[in-house]
Amino acid sequence: MPSSVLQKASDLAPDVRQAVESLLGRPLEPEEHVSVMAYLPHKAPVGPERAELAHRLKERIDTTAAKLKDVPEAELDELIDEAVDHVRHHRS
Repeated sequence: MPSSVLQKASDLAPDVRQAVESLLGRPLEPEEHVSVMAYLPHKAPVGPERAELAHRLKERIDTTAAKLKDVPEAELDELIDEAVDHVRHHRS
């Protein structure tokens, strides 16, 4: 049995579509896709494990930042704006 499903809104059974719209608090557009995932949550790490994971994340961020050090700030801002615009206006 799958733990996730992706389906076009127009293909949903009426009762399922109504339930999804109720959860979202808005109507679905026919061309929108609905993704549902079921999973068991895990406990957040604590103590030394949490500190180590935070350290590794910071190292990864620093490595990425170093790769971009020669890119002009205005270009980075444009790329970020483009990515945000894409996410906000291209539902899939």
